[in-house]
Amino acid sequence: MSRLAALALLGACASRTPEAFDQRMTTFVGRPETELVAGLGVPSRTYEADGRRLLQWDFLQQNPGPAIYPSIGLGFGSFGWGGSGVGVGTGLGVGLGGASPPRGCSVVFEVREGLVQGFNRNGPGCVA
Repeated sequence: MSRLAALALLGACASRTPEAFDQRMTTFVGRPETELVAGLGVPSRTYEADGRRLLQWDFLQQNPGPAIYPSIGLGFGSFGWGGSGVGVGTGLGVGLGGASPPRGCSVVFEVREGLVQGFNRNGPGCVA
């Protein structure tokens, strides 16, 4: 992999922030409810009271990459013609998939008179 491709990949991972998520969701504010549903799909829950409608979406985001964690290892071995040895070392372990659970995100939009008024988000998976 070239350095430029590696930097682009690193930059893509670094840009996944709650602020970027908010910026994406803000595009729906002031728009009709039908555009919100067209953009995000059918909501997980709805609630109506006092002339307002709340629509909730629940999302699961996979963790963006392998987990890196410190580790200590112990090794035993044989070194040719009857030799033996024991070693202790440290290093970094890299988890390859399934090591960490998905991160949840819940977003609730408020709609009045058919127009999106605002939203609230909750959860560590609310990144874009």
